[in-house]
Amino acid sequence: MSNGLDARQLYKNRIEAATEIWSKIMKNEVSTRNQLEELVYIVYKQKGVEPFRGLSKVRIYDKEIATIYIVGKYGLGILDGELASAFKGIFNVEITCDEIYNFLKGRNFQLSNDDAEQVKKLLDNEALGPGIEERGFRLLRYVFTGTIMRFFPEEDFIGVYRALSMVFPDLAPRFMSYVRFYVAFRVAEDIALGNIKKIEEKKIMKYTHCLRLNLTKCAPHDKLIKEVALRVYKVPRKVLDRLFPNEDQRSFIPKAQ
Repeated sequence: MSNGLDARQLYKNRIEAATEIWSKIMKNEVSTRNQLEELVYIVYKQKGVEPFRGLSKVRIYDKEIATIYIVGKYGLGILDGELASAFKGIFNVEITCDEIYNFLKGRNFQLSNDDAEQVKKLLDNEALGPGIEERGFRLLRYVFTGTIMRFFPEEDFIGVYRALSMVFPDLAPRFMSYVRFYVAFRVAEDIALGNIKKIEEKKIMKYTHCLRLNLTKCAPHDKLIKEVALRVYKVPRKVLDRLFPNEDQRSFIPKAQ
């Protein structure tokens, strides 16, 4: 299994891209969220960085703004106090998600009835999406981003999933799809790091992650793992064809989150 230090090397170019974007933001070269989305697209293309891919590619660079915000706040430490307020217009989604994340974390993800009502109020924000499911996914996307890049502890991602599932039990199966999305990335990381070289190791690792997370039904489909490894981590296709011999050669685009 990969360790955090090794895995962080997979995000070196992404963090460099985010740092370059922040240099432009600090020079007042970005004044709207649409401009920021376009800048993320340009810089990522220049550096060969693929956005974290979800179940659809709709507004994927807008969703990737979470990476820029998290690197700025938790990596560079430049988003506190007045500075955070100054950028509220372009990071309104991420600021809201961060507020909800820290609200949940402050309660150790164990919610009273009053806490659950407060979560509902915090999610009552059209900037996050048209409905509760989309808003829950946007929050999960935010915490997923911080977790996969090792800015947030893994237990926080699972804590947010459990809290959302408690507040919105009817949506728990849908939120579980995001846990599968996360596990797919963890397995793809191991492939990219060379820690998985055999089909049997890949199969074992899928379920090892679920056991570690103490969750059932969280093993992702091989097609999703292969696509993440190929597109996000740039694993050579010949390596993936050996690990996924039963998957057809057409690119699989998972529904995005």
